[in-house]
Amino acid sequence: MLPLTLHHLLWRMLTVHPTSEVVTVTGPANDLRSTRCTYEQLAWRMEALAHGLRDEIELGPDDTVTVLDWNDQQHLELLLAVPLTGAKVNSINLRLGGETLSHLARNPRPKAVVVSSDLFDHPAVGSAIQALVEEMRSTGVITVAITPPGGRPTAPDTISYESLIQANLGRRWEEVLEDENAPAFIFHTSGTTGLPKSYEVTHRAAVLHCLSQATVEATGLSSRDRVLPLAPFFHVNGWGLPLTAALTGASLVLSGGDLNPARIAKVMQQENVTVAAAVPTVWFDVCAAIERGEATRPSALREVLTGGSPLPESVWKSIRSTLGAGVATAWGMTETMACSTYERERPHERAGKPIPLVELDLQETVASTAGLDTPPGRLRVRGPFVIGNTTEPGAWFTTGDIATIDEDGSLTLRDRENDLIKSGGEWIAPAEIEQHLCTHPDVVAAAVIPVSHPKWIERPRAFVVLHREPEFGELIEEALTAHLAHAFPRWWLPDQIVIVDELPITAVGKLDKRSLRKIAESQKEKV
Repeated sequence: MLPLTLHHLLWRMLTVHPTSEVVTVTGPANDLRSTRCTYEQLAWRMEALAHGLRDEIELGPDDTVTVLDWNDQQHLELLLAVPLTGAKVNSINLRLGGETLSHLARNPRPKAVVVSSDLFDHPAVGSAIQALVEEMRSTGVITVAITPPGGRPTAPDTISYESLIQANLGRRWEEVLEDENAPAFIFHTSGTTGLPKSYEVTHRAAVLHCLSQATVEATGLSSRDRVLPLAPFFHVNGWGLPLTAALTGASLVLSGGDLNPARIAKVMQQENVTVAAAVPTVWFDVCAAIERGEATRPSALREVLTGGSPLPESVWKSIRSTLGAGVATAWGMTETMACSTYERERPHERAGKPIPLVELDLQETVASTAGLDTPPGRLRVRGPFVIGNTTEPGAWFTTGDIATIDEDGSLTLRDRENDLIKSGGEWIAPAEIEQHLCTHPDVVAAAVIPVSHPKWIERPRAFVVLHREPEFGELIEEALTAHLAHAFPRWWLPDQIVIVDELPITAVGKLDKRSLRKIAESQKEKV
């Protein structure tokens, strides 16, 4: 029996979908440049890279390769070539702070670090990446540099990434990894509630996740699609889309780390993208850029995939009207390998139905939230690629979410259990308030957090981003409070609604409520 390993994805790229392509787009919005590689060529390069890594640095089972790169062809090649050798890929979030970046990159201790030399000149992360690579080199970690034509020259003791491939082109990788439970990747959580947690992902889990994501209930991708994954590869392999594309034959368009909204829109138009994936804030910015005339509406786009944070109703409507595309929102966690449910009918309200092989369950009941006939419960999930569950087979993983499940099996997230506000002994669900605020036509995004109160212990405070600047004398806070009063009891209403230009987000685009709480506490004396 053939084990479930990632080698099968290379086989499909080489023999089933050889003419599909990977397009890497570089340059600013006014000077986009594309390089192309067919799946057949890509599979040959991956096998050559696997040979080079094994022969040149003796990479093998139990080894780790740390990767410092944006979404590009080389990063994709590493996602499949490294596991062929029995080693695992540890892609690191480039936007993290120095100590966290260093900790994740060095644990477990890597055999090699692969770094794009372009990162050294990056205005935001360049100095941190440079210091990290020097630190790793000083401790004996082998450095492999991805250097584009005309790029920064590498240090004398650095191995050229491209030389590993060119020296081995034409050599087939005939070996079959016998253990499908061997680790292939290390995934890290986004660290929204503390230091990031890390999990190993096996070949078997990765392949089963691909098969599930390829179904019509999930991404529904096919070889006719051209996919732009804007979720970074260093976060759950870009929501699993690169590997799902390899399985289904969907072509990939990779645009690096520049998320300039006009640039994204122009990439979608130039490369005839049919499906694109990003967090809601990215889609708000892209729609706004098109509405301002900075780019044209992408003509081939059929669907936008979004997740990572709730989808405001205003953003959902903008995607449909401005981009002319359908919207699918997905819910998932690093511990479930992302995108465990999909919703297309009401993506601004529900998280949707579980994808094949994922099972959901509600454990116990918690205090009922406003307007709900059935008390919600604590969400649990299980499946063959739920990596957060390290106990006995078949055990449930508790997500920390408060949720309800409809009669048709659709999931609705009510809140994170740790985010619930207990005011005067009564529970308040911030996510419910946030969602209703976003139904107001002037609201782009909203966040509700608890602030300490001398009498009620905790009270809700809302931070709101508007579509427009309030007019002089306009009582927008009062209008938003009245909007909420139609849906919630009086004691649920925020004591204060603060209008802000933007909400703080984490390095992977999620709302950063920890930072918001710090801001609120620092303002407490001023309010």
